[in-house]
Amino acid sequence: MNPQDNVSAPTSAPNATPASSGQVMPAPEIQNVSQLPIIKIGKFKASRMIVSQSWKVLKDEKGLAWFPVLSAIVSLVALIGMVATFFFVVMGGNIHAFDNIKETGGNVISYVILFVYYLVMFLITNYFLAGMYIIIHGRFKGQNISFTDGINGANKNLGKIFMWSLISATIGVVLRIVADNFKIVGRVVAYILGAAWSILTYFSLPALIIGQKSVKESFKDSAATIRKNWGETIIVNFGTGLFFGLLTLAVLILAIGAMILVPVIGMVILVGILCAIYLVAITIISSTLGSIFKLALYEYAETGTVPQGFDADLIRGAVKAGK
Repeated sequence: MNPQDNVSAPTSAPNATPASSGQVMPAPEIQNVSQLPIIKIGKFKASRMIVSQSWKVLKDEKGLAWFPVLSAIVSLVALIGMVATFFFVVMGGNIHAFDNIKETGGNVISYVILFVYYLVMFLITNYFLAGMYIIIHGRFKGQNISFTDGINGANKNLGKIFMWSLISATIGVVLRIVADNFKIVGRVVAYILGAAWSILTYFSLPALIIGQKSVKESFKDSAATIRKNWGETIIVNFGTGLFFGLLTLAVLILAIGAMILVPVIGMVILVGILCAIYLVAITIISSTLGSIFKLALYEYAETGTVPQGFDADLIRGAVKAGK
């Protein structure tokens, strides 16, 4: 959601694989610019820079895109498995048995089911994110890290990933209970608390996997970094979402326009299929680029150095070093 063995210590990348020359790739030049004045960058320009600079990393490590793809596939299989298990084991294959379950267990059973769902989904998502972070970190350190190294690193951190997923699932269920039991006020409070939790834990998983912090320490470090940089800088951290959100909106407008101009069933089906493919692809790319940039921010927050390929003012405008 393992030093040398732990695969993700901040000073060396996991299980570095020799490059084709038989040697580990030299570490890229990094910029220690933490004392220089920050040059302000507009939000949309920053978003384009985030996408462009993260894309260069993705081009060098194309295997990174497999992590969100596998995460989505495994999540779908797990969801089908959970639904099938509940239907055939808990309900005995009888759809009407759910009414009896609701009468005897009430909301408690619903929340237990929700907790299991959250836990499984958080565990899968965090597991593949951990593998991605390990490979990105190795790339920043100039090491040739394979997809297998990322998976092995995630396996070695599985205990931490599970604990973090367990905490996230618990918070999710608590917020759902608040929303369900306090009506409109509860929903507003749950939304605000959920947003605050997401922001304060923004760097928690990188701290767990790359920084090799404990669960408690990872939360403290993430919250401390965000508190130092609260304000307009937090918007930059979600730059890929802003960029791809606008891009998706433009494509959807064009798609709707095409269906209006050519209102035939064949056109509607074709546009619908193309839009679905586009949304899946854009989600995968956006997720991958966002993870790359998040780790660049974490690297700078921890070490005061800017990974090669990233603009110093962009990184420093998004997060301050100083740990």
